[in-house]
Amino acid sequence: MFIESSMKKKLLILTITAFILGIITYLDFITGYEIAFYVFYAVPIIIITWHLDLIYGIALSIISAIIWGVVDKLSLHSYHHYSILYWNTFVILSCFIIISSFLDRIKSLMIKERKQAKLNSDILSAISHEFNNLLTGIHLSSTLLYEGEEENIGEERQKFYSIIDQNYIAMKQAVTVFLTKARTEEGKLKLNLQRVELRQCIDETVEILMPLILEKKIKIIKEFPNIVKPVNCDRDIITIVLSNLISNAIKYSYNSGTVIIRIKEIENNFVETSIEDNGIGISKNELDKIFSGFYRTQESVKQAKGIGIGLKLSKELLEIHNSNLYVESEKGKGTRFYFILPLDSLLKE
Repeated sequence: MFIESSMKKKLLILTITAFILGIITYLDFITGYEIAFYVFYAVPIIIITWHLDLIYGIALSIISAIIWGVVDKLSLHSYHHYSILYWNTFVILSCFIIISSFLDRIKSLMIKERKQAKLNSDILSAISHEFNNLLTGIHLSSTLLYEGEEENIGEERQKFYSIIDQNYIAMKQAVTVFLTKARTEEGKLKLNLQRVELRQCIDETVEILMPLILEKKIKIIKEFPNIVKPVNCDRDIITIVLSNLISNAIKYSYNSGTVIIRIKEIENNFVETSIEDNGIGISKNELDKIFSGFYRTQESVKQAKGIGIGLKLSKELLEIHNSNLYVESEKGKGTRFYFILPLDSLLKE
């Protein structure tokens, strides 16, 4: 079945390229030698090289160069010396072969890169799933132990259980980031656009991060309008973005610092969501680098643990929504990240 399908595809490509070559040959003949039409012979060569392989590309290059030479001769184009026609044919043939070889090289590199990306994605996905299973087991065991001695639990053991919960949340978030990153790189990430209440997403995210908030004594300020209109986005993906940005704001704030989360409606039926802290900040020369992936500033390494992939992933997830992740920061004075999403279509006038 696969071989038959492959043969049909090959015959279809050959038929299309032969048809295009025939049209180009006819147009080249009727326009005459005064119009440089030979460049269009490269079109079927490009098509057949890209969809089949280099051998077909070279074969069509030879055929196209010969056809051009014959058409030029039939057009009664006179040269100072008879060998000029053959030299021109050879030059055109060389150009066609270079084009097909260069295109085949690009195609090979793209296939190689795609295979490598898929391999990396598969490995990352497998490891993430294993981590997820282990984390679930650890969290379940911790919950059962906590519930078993809840009435007699001491202050010190309560602190240890809190640490376990905090580490579980952090690792769970990291696993989610890795799995989403793998899906994004493999091109399998599909948006499930729906009516989303950003206020609810933020409240849930803050609740999950509460152990970290309490540990660092961070003050969370929510500046929302009286009526927060729903936006149109993928809820799960935007929750990942919010989780990354809010957790970063908490981690890179000083103890007893403040994190301000704002939602405001802006013109043209859009909503801006921002997360602002008064923490370590980012220097101007490092603002672009933080979105490159696996990059962390010297100050951020000292302040908190991390791998530096969250911001890159958040930016990519917002770009899938035709949005972007913006940053404003000053070293030592804090950072503000914000993004814009459209209001849900049902609310637009």
